[in-house]
Amino acid sequence: MSLAEAKPPAAAGKTPAADELIARARALAPKLRERAIKAERDRNIPRESVEEYIEAGLIHTLQPKRWGGYEHDHEVMFDIAIELGKSTCGSSAWCLNYLGDHACILAHFPEEAQHDVWSRNKAACIATSAAPTGKVTVAPGGYRLDGRWSWCSGLMHSQWIMIGGLVYREGMDHPDMRLYLVPVSEVKQEDTWYCAGLRATGSNTSVLDNVFVPEHRSVSFSTLRDANSPGSKVNTNPIYRTPFIAVHTYALLGPALGVARGGYADFTHWTRQRYLTYTQLNIAQHVPVQLKVAEIAAQIDAAELLARRCLATARKDYTGMSMETRTLLRRDWTYAMKMLRDAMDGLIKISGSSGLMEGNSVQRCWRDVHAISSHVVMNWDVPAENFGRSEFGLGINPAYPMF
Repeated sequence: MSLAEAKPPAAAGKTPAADELIARARALAPKLRERAIKAERDRNIPRESVEEYIEAGLIHTLQPKRWGGYEHDHEVMFDIAIELGKSTCGSSAWCLNYLGDHACILAHFPEEAQHDVWSRNKAACIATSAAPTGKVTVAPGGYRLDGRWSWCSGLMHSQWIMIGGLVYREGMDHPDMRLYLVPVSEVKQEDTWYCAGLRATGSNTSVLDNVFVPEHRSVSFSTLRDANSPGSKVNTNPIYRTPFIAVHTYALLGPALGVARGGYADFTHWTRQRYLTYTQLNIAQHVPVQLKVAEIAAQIDAAELLARRCLATARKDYTGMSMETRTLLRRDWTYAMKMLRDAMDGLIKISGSSGLMEGNSVQRCWRDVHAISSHVVMNWDVPAENFGRSEFGLGINPAYPMF
């Protein structure tokens, strides 16, 4: 039995402080770094990384206290993700961070669904595949799922998966986008994950054949979007009463920010010992490189400052957040991601051919940041359009009901 299956609940009254959890993540990062190249070759993060994450208690950061969790603020999880990302193994930071974030999502499901998972294992690992690519049919007492769902990061290390699907109901302008909680034992896993970035996330495809999901293991995404989910009635901490996309985008930006910082640190350390081939001039003394490094560092810092403003803004108004604030947060999260992507493009350009070698962490960080930025939630154009429309009094575009 693995630690993920045997981990006891957190001891009552012994919630670790935020600084302690962040320090534990920082201590874990060197191990993730050591395993990074092998993880990419295996296309899956090592099992010991998952077990060490659970053993450090990090999976409980956003979990409800009544289920053994700590109920820390989203910014604590954001800081943990940054520390994991500094390892330069973006795949590990991505998967491990989402194990903690998905506990927060489960807290939005009906009480019975939470009981199904956490009464058996308070450190249960949960994967997701939110894109509604398969077919969902309404059935007596629940739903039936058929088809293929891709992008299932961490699937090989999880006991459950949250799957997205659309239900078409009469009289609705848009289909009802829902999440369905399914035991991984009922899922066939197809080895499909061959990707330029986040190579080690093991984000294989889930195949479901007429799998029944009871009603209580499903939640409408609109209730998460608008901060009135069933779980928020029993989990009353404000972190469970937030407009989902407006706040939870932190879970994508945190790993990317950490990876950018890790790649930047490795680049500056490496470049102090680099010399131009034909002149033997120390590259660190090359003025164009110095200027570019200043710009890249400023982009990374600016992205973090913008992200922390998002977290502070959200914290002031977790419940009852106005559409104006939600639109602003979506703009700022995605713009911060855009800055990180630009920063990594600049870093790889001044790394030369050596920067593209497999053993150089800079190229891995560059690929991983690009992979994270390609996520639909990080698409800059949609929140930019909605912000622009709002500025002109046009309201958000109704074509994007999930955002």
